[in-house]
Amino acid sequence: MTLSPSTKQREAGSLQPARRRIGRRLSAAHVLISVVVILAFVLNLLVLQDRDATTLVAVTDQRLVAGTPIEPSSLRLVPVEAGFEALPNLVSDEDLAGFHGWVLSRSIPEGGLIDRTALVEPGEGAALRSMSLPVPAEHAAGGALVEGDRVDVISVIEGEARFVAVDLEVVAVSDRASGAIGSISEFHVVVGVTAEQALDLAQALDAGSIEIVRSTGADAITGRSGGGP
Repeated sequence: MTLSPSTKQREAGSLQPARRRIGRRLSAAHVLISVVVILAFVLNLLVLQDRDATTLVAVTDQRLVAGTPIEPSSLRLVPVEAGFEALPNLVSDEDLAGFHGWVLSRSIPEGGLIDRTALVEPGEGAALRSMSLPVPAEHAAGGALVEGDRVDVISVIEGEARFVAVDLEVVAVSDRASGAIGSISEFHVVVGVTAEQALDLAQALDAGSIEIVRSTGADAITGRSGGGP
């Protein structure tokens, strides 16, 4: 006599393939989740590494005035974050050798970053000369001028005022306490000039009357005598 399988046996036999399919689906899902987790970890690691990346750039170890040649002894290297916006304009440790002997076109304070735009090759700068203008402090913006300011110089000759030079950079300013009291040399301002401006200013000084006007951020002067660097 032939015996047919019981109901439980038939049910058990029909459920086994289903369990295997569920197991396969769960295994694939687990693999996918693992891949996503690994990718997220790697991306996060790359972001952190990029954030921590730094570049060594040159800064002044002392105050350097316009016209000073770049020498390793006057500089030091400091790390700057790779994401710093101005980084492409700075002199890095890799660039430093190529700028050896180049000249500063403007003054940089101690600890200041070396900007490429402040460097010119020797002999190519238009305003690397500097000149001292002895003048009473009350005729030089009240003695409130500081290094890096821009100034215009006015001279009065035979009752007529004219601009002798405009938009000059202040390279240095003397201590108001120096010199003899009441002497015209007790206060002076050193400015960067071209050869032509130096002659015009010397003539104005010989005439005995100059006025230094602080013009930092002011509009350019047009239609008057005097010229910028």
